Amino acid sequence: MTISRRGFIKGGAIFGGGLAIGFNLSGCAQPEYPHFSTTDLQPNAYLQVSPSGQVILQLHKSEMGQGVYTGMATMAGEELNMDPSLITVQQAEFHPDFRDPEFYVMITGGSSSIKYSYTILREAAATVAAMLKTAAAQHLSIAESALNLKDGKVVYAGGEVDFATLLPIARSLATPTEVTLKSPQDFQYIGRHRQRLDALGKVTGKSEFGIDVQYPGAMTAVLLRCPHFGGKVSSFDASNALTKSGVKSVFEVDGAVAVLADTYWQARQAAGAVNVVWDKGPLAGVSSESLRVERHGMLTSEAGKNIEEKGEASAATGELFEAVYDVPYLAHATMEPMNAVAVATKDGIEIWTGNQSPDIALSEIADATGFKREQIRIHNHMLGGGFGRRIMPDYLVEAARIAQLSGKPVRLVWSREDDMRGDFYRPNATVAMSAMIDQSAVTSLQAKIVAPSILGGFVQFVTNTLLPQWLPNGLHKKIGGMASGSDPAAAEGIAHSDYEFPYMRTDYVEQKTTIPLGYWRSVGHSQNGFFMESFIDELAHQTAQDPVAFRLAHLAKDSRRRKVLELAAAKANWGNPPTGQFQGVAVHESFSTVVAQVVNVSIADGKIKVHKVVCAVECGMAINPDIVVAQMEGGIVFALTAALKGEITIEDGAVQQSNFHDYEVLRINETPEIEVYRVDSANAPTGVGEPGVPPLAPALANAVFAATGQRLRKLPLRLA
Repeated sequence: MTISRRGFIKGGAIFGGGLAIGFNLSGCAQPEYPHFSTTDLQPNAYLQVSPSGQVILQLHKSEMGQGVYTGMATMAGEELNMDPSLITVQQAEFHPDFRDPEFYVMITGGSSSIKYSYTILREAAATVAAMLKTAAAQHLSIAESALNLKDGKVVYAGGEVDFATLLPIARSLATPTEVTLKSPQDFQYIGRHRQRLDALGKVTGKSEFGIDVQYPGAMTAVLLRCPHFGGKVSSFDASNALTKSGVKSVFEVDGAVAVLADTYWQARQAAGAVNVVWDKGPLAGVSSESLRVERHGMLTSEAGKNIEEKGEASAATGELFEAVYDVPYLAHATMEPMNAVAVATKDGIEIWTGNQSPDIALSEIADATGFKREQIRIHNHMLGGGFGRRIMPDYLVEAARIAQLSGKPVRLVWSREDDMRGDFYRPNATVAMSAMIDQSAVTSLQAKIVAPSILGGFVQFVTNTLLPQWLPNGLHKKIGGMASGSDPAAAEGIAHSDYEFPYMRTDYVEQKTTIPLGYWRSVGHSQNGFFMESFIDELAHQTAQDPVAFRLAHLAKDSRRRKVLELAAAKANWGNPPTGQFQGVAVHESFSTVVAQVVNVSIADGKIKVHKVVCAVECGMAINPDIVVAQMEGGIVFALTAALKGEITIEDGAVQQSNFHDYEVLRINETPEIEVYRVDSANAPTGVGEPGVPPLAPALANAVFAATGQRLRKLPLRLA
């Protein structure tokens, strides 16, 4: 038996060593809604109407390029019968109503923003619409049935009345307990709206990202961190640094060394003049290669935990076929490095930044500074890339502590090198895939996964946010340790697959490590999709079957993967690539969305050239169809970078890569032609930000096999 990440947290208790702790998710008295004003109509946390008639949407999810700014406005606009471009979007500050139903903290992740907001946000907008219609009926003394909303006005046969006029009456009304939502056949904007509402501001430079924030009199801070994970400063000499132009102070902060100057360049130059002696800490001597060797040993030495078992083991007849796959650590490498502006006073701390989980950040800053959560305010901005990295609050805590210790407003900016070497990485992982083959029939499919746990490190942030603040911090780490062996991300994408074989089994062995891990775009699916779909392709070859036909033969008739796979194969003209090119295929379900991809490659001078990727996706109803296409395209480029280039290596407990010269990203001249096709669906929307990533690496590896006969079982892909 296994449980999802949501189920693990929702269950309300973590068991181990006799400990059971329940999460009190209801909280105490609800705080005021964000930007509350007695002059506004604000029946819920999501929407308000100002005295001028302006409709304001509180964007409770972080916009990091995935399109929630437009998607949320589209859903609200649908129920208000209002062009989404007429809605004013503000980045929301923390409120309990904004907590995600999967993680139970206010967070942007798991490709869940549209999925979980689809009904909630529409109901919030329908509530506002109902109150305005009731107010208009009283104001005009006519029946509500004779009224409709249109672009910020209530219209009727004899004319129209704007929202501003209706506000005094609307504010006096009781909030409806039930509202009727539009039927899909009546949608005017959902599924049709194609204007990206944040595009103009981004291309003209008017959009404000965290790194754009300016604060009067703020000093720029650069932080020297120990390059060895878990290490700290032993001693430092800042005498040379303090002679540099613009430098104000150099001091120790929580095991690191902060340099404050008037400008970033001055702070960075001075930081290079600080002589630091580091205590390497507990990971001295640890390398990524030693960890890989350890995992391979654990494949045979450790039984692990059974995640899934289907069918009878006696059904697994024939000869054994097995293969071992490896993937490395990966960095998020966001274009905007980590940054935050912090101002500390005796009454509290105020922070301006771009972050995916302000809820978690509030608790961590409170712990680090001694202030209460209620004394801390976080102003969120657009993110220049997140991919899961900005869920972590470390850079906000750093800024808060530097501001607190210096007594000055502080603008902390990470360098690219800081970002590359101080990330929370996609885990390295190893899996042994095995099958029994009886003549041309595959009678079993088994996987044994050896990988560290992301959940073990992350759950302590969730408990620290949800449980009483007076509980000792050590307890949260203990809970995380107990949770790590049940990390659902470790097996997602392999266990509970749609594929059907007589006997199926998945086991997980946790590799204990303290190298920082985090949620990377598509999480466990990013490696498990590669493992699963590469091995499925190997089984097709072992049984002399066409890779598409083999997959279809082992998918149930009602499997969602069938239609998506068939569409991708048809659009890619499967089996008939251009002369000199070869094809590979993969299909994968993640975040309730199914994506199939066909990759066309050629090989020249020992190098892999990707010519084309054809992608088919079934993600339920598309709120903004163009954004779905864009997210598939972005996911493909992101995944192609990882498949061909991505690798973080560790030596002596320190990351070896430092910038884009040794952690390369895909260049525009390397980007293939991409075609995206949607399977139309009337079902509620599912995730699109991450599901485009998992199928790419296996489809590419399978295409390379078709071209060369080489089975590349390790990422990044490198020809022999």
